[in-house]
Amino acid sequence: MIWGGGLASAGHPPHHVVMPFKEDLVPFRKTRKVTKLATRLGNSAANCVLHVMVNDRGGLVRESGAFLIQLEKLWKARGLDSEQVWAELSERIRLADELRANGIRPRKGGQYRSTKLP
Repeated sequence: MIWGGGLASAGHPPHHVVMPFKEDLVPFRKTRKVTKLATRLGNSAANCVLHVMVNDRGGLVRESGAFLIQLEKLWKARGLDSEQVWAELSERIRLADELRANGIRPRKGGQYRSTKLP
């Protein structure tokens, strides 16, 4: 499900918008644990970028693993099942494959060259 975040929040229009379930609208309560996990996640992401910039393949592999572990911990702390995330990724891949099969290619900025979206 895409809403409120992702590409749309970065100034790009969403490709498909699904209305959130009522339980998805409940705001998260900020806790010390979640703040700490989010900080660690950000540090791992920054370290990944650093390893890319200095061309350290081994470091990138290690930090990518640390990033994914921190991300899964954050999902768990927020009560999010990782299967929901993987299902969303699968749906995005399916949509991209379907668009490619129909000859619809994205332009810079996420806009599509055709209005024949599924």
